[in-house]
Amino acid sequence: MSALNSSYTPPLALTVISSISIGIAGLAAIFLALDIVVRRGWRSMMVIMIPVYVINALYLWPITLWTYLSYGRPPKVSRADKPPPEAAHHPHHGQASGPTSDAHVTAGPDHSAEDGVAGHYHGHYHPSSARSEDTTVERGENSAADEKDVEQPPPHCHSHGGSERPMFATLTVAVCHCGAGCVLGDVIGEWIVYGTGATISGRTLWPEYLIDFAWAIAFGIVFQYFSIAPMAGEYGPKIVYRALKADILSLVFFEIGLFGWMAIFQVAIFHWKLEMNTVTYWWMMQIGMFCGHWTAMPINYWLIKTKIKEPCA
Repeated sequence: MSALNSSYTPPLALTVISSISIGIAGLAAIFLALDIVVRRGWRSMMVIMIPVYVINALYLWPITLWTYLSYGRPPKVSRADKPPPEAAHHPHHGQASGPTSDAHVTAGPDHSAEDGVAGHYHGHYHPSSARSEDTTVERGENSAADEKDVEQPPPHCHSHGGSERPMFATLTVAVCHCGAGCVLGDVIGEWIVYGTGATISGRTLWPEYLIDFAWAIAFGIVFQYFSIAPMAGEYGPKIVYRALKADILSLVFFEIGLFGWMAIFQVAIFHWKLEMNTVTYWWMMQIGMFCGHWTAMPINYWLIKTKIKEPCA
């Protein structure tokens, strides 16, 4: 847009449609946040996924809700998660020790019926405590060998849906990491440009590209870092490098979709007249971020297939 055009008012119909679209997305983000709080999602989710889901709902709410409800929603908090103390430490009177008692112990608080199905991974799984509980019950002579055959879940790599997550959901989550960074970067960058009145050749679009991209990289690396580090069990410069390598291509392709749409709506649709302080402008940005999600999908497929990017979380 031109810094000289400050009197344009979008049509009322566009303002209403823009408000409805942004309002629905805002409600979806609020629902996700409240649902995670009520279910105490920080106990079983990778913590960085909490803001990732909430932020991405602001532009990708139908797909974000589907992915969260199907594969990322934490288990419902219930009384079954906290059995009575006597149940945890004393077998029932008259109950024979052996396989039946063992089954009772292994179906403890982390594996209640509320969890849905077998294979659900909890963020607070502690193998050492599980083994100490097993010692309170008589074990069959083959139970030790059977325990070795059970593969322990990798930390923070879980799908709450109970079935194996399809590639589409995996790619959605992968793009959402950089998408969350792009949303925060674009919001901050846009208002910096608006507040400072920065222009290049009389247009604010070019400084928007530069400043939005810089902030998006910064936030994107943070989101990737706190996705990779818990899974790797390592923090530091090496993980920063891995985060940069995993995020830079994804972010570039996301911005191709977003920046391309920004040019289209500013030049071809509104002829440089649409101001940043209108709800219609942010609806256009919402559409652009939606476009960016799809332009980033193919590169994320390649990043995951070549193991540059972790598919977990």
